[in-house]
Amino acid sequence: MNQKPTIAGLEFEIKFCKKVNEKPLQNWEISKIPLANIYNSRESDTYTVNIFAYIPTDFTVTKEPNQSLIDLMPKEENKLFFSYNGVCAVKTSMSSVEESNITLCRNFSIEYDASGAEPIEYNLYHIQLYYRIVVNHAQRVAAIIVHDKNFDPVTSRGTVTTVRTDNDL
Repeated sequence: MNQKPTIAGLEFEIKFCKKVNEKPLQNWEISKIPLANIYNSRESDTYTVNIFAYIPTDFTVTKEPNQSLIDLMPKEENKLFFSYNGVCAVKTSMSSVEESNITLCRNFSIEYDASGAEPIEYNLYHIQLYYRIVVNHAQRVAAIIVHDKNFDPVTSRGTVTTVRTDNDL
């Protein structure tokens, strides 16, 4: 995937989106929220993001990519999309008391449509992307939040992740 769309001052490069498991996983075997990590890479203004999301096996195409949706699987009939939704304030215990437990996060989503009842079977997808800050006045954040967003909102979920530095190892 060589697309490098720019959204709200960030340039994105989707490295890959691949299904990890060979057979579907049952509802009781999965995490209810996406798993993610983020770290500086290559240059100080470029970040690598790894996302592991459990997506229902029966997701379908309902939207075409637009400026805010990046197609993660352009060669596939059924589509997963990545979106950047700006910066949001998240109340979390990882903030200090002086900050009123509010952390500024870049808000990412993995989007799909799985209509109907609560899905029973899922596949695990590993998505890796780079994002680079391309404007001088980009808002500084302490973390990212990643949502698993079903266009049919019955099963939408999310998680907050901070940037790992080499000192954290």
